[in-house]
Amino acid sequence: MCAMRVLCCLDGTNVEQISKTVSTVLKTDAVLGLLYVIDSAPHEELDRRRERFLRHSGPLLRRQEQMQQADASTAQDILDEGDRYLPGSELLRRTGRPEREIVNCAAEWAADLLVICSHAQYNQVSEIGPKSVGRVARFVLDHAPCAVLLVRPPSVHNFPIPR
Repeated sequence: MCAMRVLCCLDGTNVEQISKTVSTVLKTDAVLGLLYVIDSAPHEELDRRRERFLRHSGPLLRRQEQMQQADASTAQDILDEGDRYLPGSELLRRTGRPEREIVNCAAEWAADLLVICSHAQYNQVSEIGPKSVGRVARFVLDHAPCAVLLVRPPSVHNFPIPR
């Protein structure tokens, strides 16, 4: 019998939460993959804005290389941190739209389970209600080729549940 293949999606804010969830939920040996996606949308948006104002379509080559190096360095830092929490994991890095790259990677990597947080917690504020699942998590939930474990942030408040 093959070991379960679990793909964990890192966003730079969730490695501790993902590792706690994985170690709590998975009581058997599993092959772990840690995925970080460099979001290409900000660069594409800059190019669109430049074109809108009839400027050269794209940053100067040197500036573009600097931005790509910064993205790659950040991605490596996030994956290295993930490897410290979940040693022995396969480290995967992609560039593109995160929601699409996660789904495609899960299919190509033959994941049995995909672990993703509901949204990045940059400001550590828990939300409840319709916006509690971000656009990336929503897309992944709708299109994943395997089971998805949605990890919610720990609640810091006791919100009343609407009736």
